[in-house]
Amino acid sequence: MPELLIHVAVPLFVLILAGVEPKKALPLALLGAIPDADVLFHIHRSMSHSALVILAPCIPAIIFTHFKAKEHFNDAVIATLVLLSHPFMDMFTGFTPILWPAFNKSIFITAEMTANMNNVSDLHLFFNLKLSPVVFYPTADVDASIFTSEGVAVCAVLLASSLFKICNDRSRWRNRRFILIK
Repeated sequence: MPELLIHVAVPLFVLILAGVEPKKALPLALLGAIPDADVLFHIHRSMSHSALVILAPCIPAIIFTHFKAKEHFNDAVIATLVLLSHPFMDMFTGFTPILWPAFNKSIFITAEMTANMNNVSDLHLFFNLKLSPVVFYPTADVDASIFTSEGVAVCAVLLASSLFKICNDRSRWRNRRFILIK
């Protein structure tokens, strides 16, 4: 799931579901890909995947917009949440230094539920939190998926759901009857 396409599609779906206009939702959702810019420096899941590093410029931007540019305050908060969604999703697919430099360990969360189809009451829930020392080192090649067939399938479902919501909202708006009070 850490592929680039998912990091854009999931925030886009959530923003559209929350009622953000598509013209605004798409550029905001594209911010979800920014933490993976670290691959340009041949270091993946580096400090750009730390929530603390992401918050360092975002908190002043949120404070500034709150006091000086109120019309952009919601956008600043949404942009911050989209940026934070990236390392959050990555934590479930591999070691991610989400709390670096305050916590010098990368975190990897695995969660799984299995069922034995012969015995319906035989359900097993596994949850595991693994820690590994944070190490940022350049590598000659970084193998990072832009998209996979599973990711395309997930994105297709999210995109179809988003388009359905957009079309449904617009047709509902057009079919409203406005009653003038005399």
